Amino acid sequence: MTFPVRISPTIFLFSVLSVMPAMAQQAANPVPLAVELAVPFGTVPGKLLLLGNHIVFLDEQQLESSVVMPKSTIERLTAEGGTVAIVMKEPVRARSAELRTLNFRVGTGGDPAAVTAWFASGAGSMAGTGPGSAPSTASAQTGTYQARHNHRIGDCKGRLVLEANQLAYESVDDVSHSRRWEYKSIKETSLSNPYELEIKPFAGGNYKLYLDGSGMDPAAYKTLVDRVVAARSQR
Repeated sequence: MTFPVRISPTIFLFSVLSVMPAMAQQAANPVPLAVELAVPFGTVPGKLLLLGNHIVFLDEQQLESSVVMPKSTIERLTAEGGTVAIVMKEPVRARSAELRTLNFRVGTGGDPAAVTAWFASGAGSMAGTGPGSAPSTASAQTGTYQARHNHRIGDCKGRLVLEANQLAYESVDDVSHSRRWEYKSIKETSLSNPYELEIKPFAGGNYKLYLDGSGMDPAAYKTLVDRVVAARSQR
């Protein structure tokens, strides 16, 4: 099985420069997408490059920390609200952090459409652009919501993603506040109104999220509750 790798600056730069001319002739939009990658305690400026069956995050400050991600190692890719989220099947190292979810803030005027189209073009992949995105695999998301998590000091913004087997909060501002709960690990959920969802796992503290937009409708919440109940019965 092939996993994302970190490579030396010389090899990485030579590889990108050597394949870029050929890829530019094939790509509908070969222009790199300027982004910032969210890492613990900050962000890293760089670019996303589409090179054949690979997407590359080019770290502009530390070339050796650039990340090469084969499409086959990506579990999910979504783009919404000026951000691109890439969820890997296995963690990948970016700078000094081990990340399974890489959240990129797209630069002003940038359009991630080419990135989602690239991912959607592969067999067995799933790309989404919002709550209306259609699932294509058993692990497909059933809903995505812009969300906020309050801290003791300040807060962070991200997205809540309902998947077939788990619930995930992917923070764009602070990855240390990202969370994933398999449905069987959730003891209870509560939706006091369409904009406030609280997750109460069997282990770990409760997590309250504030949803933007129109919030979560009753049908979506019923789907969440049904999956929690079904998974808990299998514990």
